[in-house]
Amino acid sequence: MLCLTTTRACRTVATAAVLLLGVGLVPPIASAAGVHGQATGTEAMTAGTWGVHAVSTSFTFTVSTDQTVTVTNTGTIALSAESYGVTISRPLIGAPTFKLFECTSAWSANKCAGGSGTQIGGTLHSNSTTTVSISTALAVSGSLYLQWEPTGVSVATTITLSPQVTSPTQLRAAVKTNQ
Repeated sequence: MLCLTTTRACRTVATAAVLLLGVGLVPPIASAAGVHGQATGTEAMTAGTWGVHAVSTSFTFTVSTDQTVTVTNTGTIALSAESYGVTISRPLIGAPTFKLFECTSAWSANKCAGGSGTQIGGTLHSNSTTTVSISTALAVSGSLYLQWEPTGVSVATTITLSPQVTSPTQLRAAVKTNQ
């Protein structure tokens, strides 16, 4: 005990021991400096397929009567838009024109849920090939309903419809979770 109070070296050692003991007993002070956190969660990246399927891809008109078709998203990725290649044959006589309308519900008596639907593309002429696009979102296994409205058909005219999806511009943006 005599060493702890008599010499300067002993007093320095004793003071250091008391300070170290005190620091060990004082609870830590919370502050922003040097504090780190960790968030947990899962995020997965998966592969998928995209595509659309039309119940019918060929339509023959002999008179000016509307025809409808159902288009379904057969892929595993939701779509934000779809494109359709359209080829209209050259009839032996006349120059019929066609308009294409889309609806999110099935056509009933040439009406789309009480309205006329939304026209896609412009007026399409016989003996032509073009691409029309729809910017309506199409969920996985979801369907759109298209209707051809002809004008001036007097002899057989055929339309070929080729559904297309151009990746990645027509794919619905990914949804992030656990951010």
